[in-house]
Amino acid sequence: MPAIKKAIDLKRRSPRRANARATVEAIFEATARILQSEGKAALNTNLIAERAGVSIGALYGYFPNKDAILLAMARRELDLVRDRVADALTREANADIHPVRRAVRALIKGYGTRSRSRRILMETLFAHGGSEEMARPVNEIANLILMRSGDILPKGATPPSPIGMYVLTRAVDSVIRTATYENVAFIGSPAFEDELVRLVNGYLSERNRAA
Repeated sequence: MPAIKKAIDLKRRSPRRANARATVEAIFEATARILQSEGKAALNTNLIAERAGVSIGALYGYFPNKDAILLAMARRELDLVRDRVADALTREANADIHPVRRAVRALIKGYGTRSRSRRILMETLFAHGGSEEMARPVNEIANLILMRSGDILPKGATPPSPIGMYVLTRAVDSVIRTATYENVAFIGSPAFEDELVRLVNGYLSERNRAA
């Protein structure tokens, strides 16, 4: 899609050197803090540069405008949350906690970090035609679960069909995302985590009974 390609090409220079990466990280961190505490209306490149401790020229060397910063941050956030969930499903050292619970916990933590900032990032990406990009991480996690269902799903569970996996992963993702955006009091509670795990296990159990 042309709109997606244009958005991807907004970043002018790839931060390959250590000092360049540090500059970009400082820009991202300053932007996240402003969004979280003051909202998007307060955001401008001069303020970002000031809070990041870099010159405005250095900022423009990497990003032509504030939306380019937000788009780059949104894409990175999507990849970070996907990687955390994938790690929880496949490479988590704590074998006493089931992969489903580990994945739910990782998703809650990922979505709950600076929830106001994250919401603004996703809204910006969506407004720039990035709906397919937003769906990509969930698709990748769904495919991972299907490929490694024997290791990930509860013992004896019948793997869902691709449609079933779509429904299940979107249900969990949507509930957690909505809870973080609404800033509900129970977002980090064991009870919320338990209900989501029950949702997954209940769906899988019902499929087994229907099979």
